[in-house]
Amino acid sequence: MTFDVLSQLYMADRAGDQKPTTLKETTLCHKVISENLNGLDLRHHTRADLVQFRERLSEGRMPSTVNKLIVKLSAVFTWAVENGHLSKTYDKKLKLIKGIASTRKAFTQHQVRKLMDYANSLPETSWKRWLLSLGIITGGRLKEICQLTTGDVVTKESGLTAIHINEAGEGKSIKNKQSERLVPLTDGAYGFDLAAFLRYVDETRCSGSVSLAQIGYRPSGEWLNQHAIPTALGDAYERGLVFHSLRHSLASLMQAKGVPTAHAQAVMGHASGTITFDTYGSGVPLDVIVTLLKELFSSSIR
Repeated sequence: MTFDVLSQLYMADRAGDQKPTTLKETTLCHKVISENLNGLDLRHHTRADLVQFRERLSEGRMPSTVNKLIVKLSAVFTWAVENGHLSKTYDKKLKLIKGIASTRKAFTQHQVRKLMDYANSLPETSWKRWLLSLGIITGGRLKEICQLTTGDVVTKESGLTAIHINEAGEGKSIKNKQSERLVPLTDGAYGFDLAAFLRYVDETRCSGSVSLAQIGYRPSGEWLNQHAIPTALGDAYERGLVFHSLRHSLASLMQAKGVPTAHAQAVMGHASGTITFDTYGSGVPLDVIVTLLKELFSSSIR
């Protein structure tokens, strides 16, 4: 019972649950795992076998990449035990710990304020201003924000404004089913100007455009990571601080403030609690999230 055999059984059963991009990634990861297990009969594997497997994976790979492969291995192992193909596995706590934290840099609160100051210095009619601003106050992924449409900016009867992160529309996609969510926009957070943003949305709508973005996903990432962030931070800029660091910053802030993990899931749209700090639930009322974010950003509201 090699991993290659288990992989084929697993994919035959679970492939239909995965998006094409995820399926492609899983297939590639399984190939690497199989090659590094060297045909091991998993019915008789030991902890030592898996530790050696991890050491082989670590040769020339980043710790985060090794851990991603181990997560894929564990998913197959769990399925195999549940379906009677294996009786026991030894993959618990196999992931690397050393070297992981350094790959997940977060901005300090002072740096986040500098980024918002920089965003507010840009013209109200510039998408770049809102791209950076929305990342700061929502922790949204770059692709999620870049694919927002005018219809994704929702204003409730109560006056609450939120962005609806979803994949409804041509060319839109989200990372996983937990990624679809409503994230309230907190007026004044770090200096965010909600009225100005809504004017931008209205002007975009009146121009006949559906997409809020004026530049594409890749150019957006290049501008943010190579120009905007280094420029905004100046001497405080460090290599490794990128747009995605805003997600880590928001997650860290929620953890420091004792935000319930189910509420963190509702804001961040994570499928796995290991990315922030625990296991999540779902279905948190929107008004609860509104209050949560206002309290979270209270010290930064201007």
